[in-house]
This record gives sequence, C-alpha cells and structure tokens, in this order.
Amino acid sequence: MDQSLIFTKVLSKTDVEHGKAIRLKSFAVFCIPQGKHSQKFDFLDMISTGRSWSFRCSKRTNNSHPKPVLSSDWIKYVKEKCLKEGDQVSFFHVKKDGEERLQFGVQALKKSRLLGTDFWTPV
Repeated sequence: MDQSLIFTKVLSKTDVEHGKAIRLKSFAVFCIPQGKHSQKFDFLDMISTGRSWSFRCSKRTNNSHPKPVLSSDWIKYVKEKCLKEGDQVSFFHVKKDGEERLQFGVQALKKSRLLGTDFWTPV
C-alpha cells in the first residue's frame, strides 16, 4: 500500500467537541464539485486495518472567510479513539496494491508524556 501525507494537525478543543477544522489550502484535495458546499468521503483507518470512517467535508457558504470542517462520523471517530485536545491526526492519500483509485486515509496519534518527554502512540 502506497500512502502520501496530505496534512497533519494537532487537535484543538473545537476539533474534538464539534468538528475538525481544516486549513483552506488543504480543502482543495477533496475535490468537491463546483456548486456544492459539502460531500461525504470514506477514510480508511490506517491503524485498524479494514475499518472505514465516513466524514462529511464542508465549508461555510455564508461567511467571507469559509473555514472547511469535517463532520458526520468525525465525533464518533474522536470518541472511539479517545482523542483529546493536543492529540494529533494525519490524513493521507492511499493507493492499495493492485487498485487504481486513490482513497483517503486517517491516522490518530495520542500524545503521552513520560519523564518529561512527549511521545506519540498510534491508536
């Protein structure tokens, strides 16, 4: 399986309680058809092999500064992974061996501290 990183973000309180905010420049990779403001995408869980999550990617249409956000299964994903503010999530383009189409992937990392040193554990 080939994968390429799209972006990584340390989660904010808003990300874990309401929806995952996305930088506007990262929003372009989702290729939402012109005239639509949202679309659901399936994300392959890079840790739990075979598990898929359906996140809605959308941007505000009534704001001069649209801030894209992931919703739908996002909060369910956060709760199942026990994510909190300060944890990290990475998004990928994924191409499975023998398949032509690109998929999206998601990977969560929990922040831990041991003897004054931060380290990240995949969940």
